[in-house]
Amino acid sequence: MSDAEDAIVWLFVVIGIYAAIQFLYDNLRSPISIIWGLLFCKNSSLSKRYGPWAVITGSSDGIGKEYAKNLAREGLNIMLISRTESKLVQIAQEIRSNYKVQVKWIAVDFSDGAKVYPKISSKLAPIEVGMLVNNVGMAHKHPSPFEDISEVELHQSLSVNILPTVMLTHMILPGMKRRRRGIIVNVTSSSGFISLPYVSMYAASKAFLNSLTQSLQDEVRGTGVQCQLVTPLLVDTNMSQQWQSYFLWRITSAGVVRYTKMATWMIGRAAHTSGHWKHAIQLTILRIFPRWTVGTCIGLGLNYLRNRGANPEKNLQPRNVLK
Repeated sequence: MSDAEDAIVWLFVVIGIYAAIQFLYDNLRSPISIIWGLLFCKNSSLSKRYGPWAVITGSSDGIGKEYAKNLAREGLNIMLISRTESKLVQIAQEIRSNYKVQVKWIAVDFSDGAKVYPKISSKLAPIEVGMLVNNVGMAHKHPSPFEDISEVELHQSLSVNILPTVMLTHMILPGMKRRRRGIIVNVTSSSGFISLPYVSMYAASKAFLNSLTQSLQDEVRGTGVQCQLVTPLLVDTNMSQQWQSYFLWRITSAGVVRYTKMATWMIGRAAHTSGHWKHAIQLTILRIFPRWTVGTCIGLGLNYLRNRGANPEKNLQPRNVLK
């Protein structure tokens, strides 16, 4: 071969090595950081490390409720924020009796938009928030083409999936920076990394949160504040009841109690985690294939499920859900 041909071969070799290293870094940095933390990081309590209070949105059920219970077990006082006050009262009583911590709650419907935040701000002002878990989310009950979603529902999706994380982070971050300690945990979704036809609004909102979180991680570096991105895949919550009979769901999903226990253990140990070892493996596999192939396959599956739906109007009824 000529010198030019040798140079081209070596160029492709270097590109291949670089791509392999980049792929390994993206997918192994989380377990490596966990091992590093176990070996070299101090095992201080979360309350000593970050502060006495944890605020959890979407905490009346599912992932948010389990985060609240696990963080109370770690000794943090809990501020619950969700829509249904009767559920919040019940969860608060349960946590108080089991873990002997302070529990408060704020009953708001995030789909009401900007008007709920003055109330939240006044309730949070007297307490030192060491941890903010942004978890609340909203999805449609069944897959739907984007053009079939009403404008009202589009606004609701923005109000519930994006605005709470933006506004509460903006509200709480300055205090964390002043104290030079605290952590923001954004529970989003791995759907933000892939194409999700027929659930496009949900996936797009999660892509926004993923990008915001990764930007904040670089922004707060050196301030004493941490920002963790949690990207689950399929978790057995109320939102997913209509999907749980499918075989693929049963072999890929994680139970909400076990999932959240592991995700809570990951706080402070990794900047980005899927929250569960099963989801980490699935996300790595998804990232091997080109984005368009993954989107096409998922779209075909979701379109099949959409066509099996009974009443098209019923498919468009949104609800507040937890992942």
